[in-house]
Amino acid sequence: MENINDKILNIVAEFFASFGQKEAFTLLLAMDREKVYDDFLKAEAGFNSYKLAFLDKGIKNSPYQNQVENYPEHLTMLPSLAIPGAKTFPNVGELPDIDEQALSFIHPDIKEACICLVGTAGGPFKSRWLGRNSLDKCQYWSSTKIIAILNVICSINGDINKCKICGDGNFLDFNEVVEDIFTYGNKIGSSNALAAMFKCFQIYVDLESWLKEITGNNHTEFQGLYGEEPFIFSPQITQDDRVLLSAVSESKKRVEQPGENTVATYDLTRIMSMVSCYYHLPESAKLPGMSWENLQPFIRNAGKDTARYVDVALEKLGIQDSIKYPVILSKLGFGYSSSRKRTELTYTCFTQFEYQQKIRSMAMTLRAARALGDFDREAVEIDARMAAEVTEILRRLVTDELE
Repeated sequence: MENINDKILNIVAEFFASFGQKEAFTLLLAMDREKVYDDFLKAEAGFNSYKLAFLDKGIKNSPYQNQVENYPEHLTMLPSLAIPGAKTFPNVGELPDIDEQALSFIHPDIKEACICLVGTAGGPFKSRWLGRNSLDKCQYWSSTKIIAILNVICSINGDINKCKICGDGNFLDFNEVVEDIFTYGNKIGSSNALAAMFKCFQIYVDLESWLKEITGNNHTEFQGLYGEEPFIFSPQITQDDRVLLSAVSESKKRVEQPGENTVATYDLTRIMSMVSCYYHLPESAKLPGMSWENLQPFIRNAGKDTARYVDVALEKLGIQDSIKYPVILSKLGFGYSSSRKRTELTYTCFTQFEYQQKIRSMAMTLRAARALGDFDREAVEIDARMAAEVTEILRRLVTDELE
């Protein structure tokens, strides 16, 4: 019966296409969310918790691979936002109003979520914040690696493109280290060890305070590493043999970490929106100490994340070939929680593109969890679920239903 239904759908699709409305039909089909999920779950055949279809798809398999270099330029384009009641983008340290009822459509396997719609219809740059348990403090695995990296960039008075990270006989190119963290390429070291190294430049309390001062959320905790020792325990950042930043004396060994990295979906969405909207924000809303020149290499590296949920969502919606000036920045997080006895997957991202002559722009963070007593089964199901929910969110974005 399924084959017959598929044939009928293909006939209908061809009929719509004959009138130049194939995209409209594909968007209509995407409203069948369980069918979308089932399709993504079928694509998980042959995958398991060590390698997932979408989490581990990789930038080399992305149709936007050649666009990454242009992402900073694309982000100078002003997105449109014409939602009644949208407020001016919050200043640093200001907690925005978050509509905690607006994401009830998202599947229950997404335990926490936060979406920020940004842009302007004229006048100040505005934002609209939507949430599901968006201020709940949770573990977001590797998604939080962006925080310490950005803190270091904000702390450097120099040209990131000319900076080296030195120590223990290593002379590492700054941007290549950041790229390795996003791509898990292991060209220099493991993503976890390299990310832990970025925490060596601040004491735990100060880095946590910096995050709170940025977001205005005072209930987060950011005093852990990433399961491995720092790649260099006492690194320095140099430019032309001049030391720009040195490691603090506080020990950064795993056994001595004072706490965990438990933040909120709001925190990550706020940080990702501040990165991506930097060019349009007033000084009072920008990351303190950041420059557009030093942010651009980070933007390009964030475009190389191995998770490609936005990629597959745009393809599923049938609009992949119709969008212009795409930007997809993201950072994945994934792991098994022994205390909660479940597999968890996090995805923080920002995407922007022009579709139907309108520039659409959105930051979001989603945290999925599945408990079945089978790590492999849990992993493939939440990978497919994340792809399906990102697809639904983007469908609502392009059909102006996400308000």
